[in-house]
Formats: sequence, structure tokens, C-alpha cells
Amino acid sequence: MLDDAPYIILPAKSQSPVFVFCDHATNHIPNGLDNLGLSSADLDRHIAWDIGAETLTRQFCKTYGAAGLLAGFSRLVIDPNRAVGTAGSIPDTSDGTPIPGNQSLSPEQRNERVERYYQPYHDALEAQLDAAETRFVDPLIISIHSFTPEMASGQKRTLDIGLLWKADPEKAHRLKAEIERVHPYHVELNEPYSALKLNYTIDQHVIARGLRHTTLEIRQDLIDTDAKAHKMAGHLTKALNHFIKP
Repeated sequence: MLDDAPYIILPAKSQSPVFVFCDHATNHIPNGLDNLGLSSADLDRHIAWDIGAETLTRQFCKTYGAAGLLAGFSRLVIDPNRAVGTAGSIPDTSDGTPIPGNQSLSPEQRNERVERYYQPYHDALEAQLDAAETRFVDPLIISIHSFTPEMASGQKRTLDIGLLWKADPEKAHRLKAEIERVHPYHVELNEPYSALKLNYTIDQHVIARGLRHTTLEIRQDLIDTDAKAHKMAGHLTKALNHFIKP
């Protein structure tokens, strides 16, 4: 992800009923934004991306032969999982770290980020969901995220995996049980974030279509290397097999 493409499409390799997408796949800051005034060390932190989530998404797609979509820009540029203009859409600070390149932006500068990065990604997601519905009558849509084990405030997250749900708690409980059957992870529902409050891309594109879906939040130290991410993907894809219609 070294160019400034707003998204990367992972083509389907089979007639899989699965589609996987990742809103926070990369820490890439497009050319001309001068890394938003941040150091490389800051851009490598969780504030810029969901560490391990891209590798996990790619492995899901490989296992299932499924199509996928990756955002091609850091959420610090503009967060695709938030509505435009809402708090945190273009953050002034993130987990206590000031973002110099997002300070005092003009309406024109904000709109340019919407038009160059945010809207093309959302348009691509709509097109990919159209394709998924064409390939299969009842596809399963999987959204991949990861979360930091510890916030700058010192708040620690002890769970391993969060399952975010809004419309179907019964299915979330079933998936939780299936993951725990495959491996003894500490799984919680609507933690460390609640889909009742924030799950914008799922709400906007997936729930609006009435499609089956799940949002997975994985603790980053469990997937921060390729080997760890591949191990996690193996466990999660095995658990999800129970919910994939042949």
C-alpha cells in the first residue's frame, strides 16, 4: 500500500458466499500530507491503523476463496468507519497524541479528503457488496478490526476477541460459543466497543441491505506478526464455518 489508491480489492477465487472488508487496514499517509506531522514511530502505533487486521483479512480471503476490500489510507487521514463531520472523523488528537496535520483544517481541505479517499472507498464497498449478492443469495459479510491492549491512559483490555452486534444478539452468542469451542479465547460481546454506538460501515452498507454479518475485534498483540495473524485466522475461519451456507 505505497501508492495513494483509496482502496485495494482482493478478487474472489471461488463462488464463496463470504465477503471480508477492513476499514483500518493501513497506516499509509498519502503523498502531500507530510505524514500529518507525525513521526514514523507514531504512525506505527495503533492510532494510525488496526495492527494485524490487513494480514487477517487477506488470510480470511485466502482460506475461503472470498473477495475482500482494504482501505488504502490511514484512519488519521479520515476515518472510513465514521460519518463525515462527526467527532473523530478527522481527529485533532488520537489516544492523547496530537495530530498536527489535522489541526485547523479548512472546509475545503476536509472536503478534499472526503472526495479523494473516503467516498471512493465507500463507493467501492457498495460495489463489492453488489457483487457478493450477485454471486450468492445470502452472503456472509465479515468486518475485521483490531484493538490495542492498552490505552495511553493506562486502561488495559484483557479480552482477546470482541464480537460486535446490533440486530442479532442470538447469533452473536452462538458465534461466541463456537469460537470458544475451537480455542479457549476470552470472547466478549460489544467489547471493547459497542455496535450499538459505533459500527458505521456495517450500519450504512450491510445492515441497510439486511445481509448476514459479523464484526470481529481482535486484540493486537494476538495478531501483530504474520505467524500470529495466520494462527488467529485459522481459529476464526474454523469457527465461522458453522455459519457459512454451502
